[in-house]
Amino acid sequence: MILVFILLGIIAFILLLAFIILSSTLKIEIKDLNLSNMKNKKANYAIKISLNVFKNVKWLWVSLNSKKVEKIISKIPEIDIKKIESDFKLEDIKVLGKLHTKISKFKLNADIGLENPILTAFLVTFLCSSISIAIPLINAKSYMKNSSPSKRLNKFYNSKKSNKFHNSRKLNEKNYEYSIKPIYNNQNLYKIELNCIIELKMVHIINVIYILIKKGKSDKNERTASNRKPYAYSHE
Repeated sequence: MILVFILLGIIAFILLLAFIILSSTLKIEIKDLNLSNMKNKKANYAIKISLNVFKNVKWLWVSLNSKKVEKIISKIPEIDIKKIESDFKLEDIKVLGKLHTKISKFKLNADIGLENPILTAFLVTFLCSSISIAIPLINAKSYMKNSSPSKRLNKFYNSKKSNKFHNSRKLNEKNYEYSIKPIYNNQNLYKIELNCIIELKMVHIINVIYILIKKGKSDKNERTASNRKPYAYSHE
């Protein structure tokens, strides 16, 4: 009888843990990221990764600084870039869209310069345009997935109408602002300060992992079938 209660307790614990994981949100916070090649100093930043339920209740978390990240990277084995390029397909980008990533905070200050002033102006304009389009679009997809479409679409389009494009732009909320300034010094220079929070729901992450694993197995089976000779198993 005791064994039955223990078994039921284990099953209940596993089900509860599965429910918590599936209902959790992975929150990645990049805090005070400073990158620069102007003063020959190492990058300094902090990364906080947590799993939250009910939006703000943390039940699992880890904090990393620049030194810890460097140690982790140094222990990672070398990655075969050619293999990744051969396995990676354009369809995989569409699968990553199923993550429904939400950027809940984005504050960027950057000074960028290239040896060519024309390329510098083009790069700054391109980055500003990309950010101004990407952040509202990414968040709009997340809103439409997790709430009523009409409410989220209205918020998205109102934020687009109420903001005009320029190098230093503030989006609909105080948590979204950036400033990208050109450096016309005929040198390759950069200085970047970033604070960012990215949120992904665990159910979406698990779904994407399942799709990629399933796709990888099917691709492997197709390659195996294509490598077989037409008459390999025939007997004359």
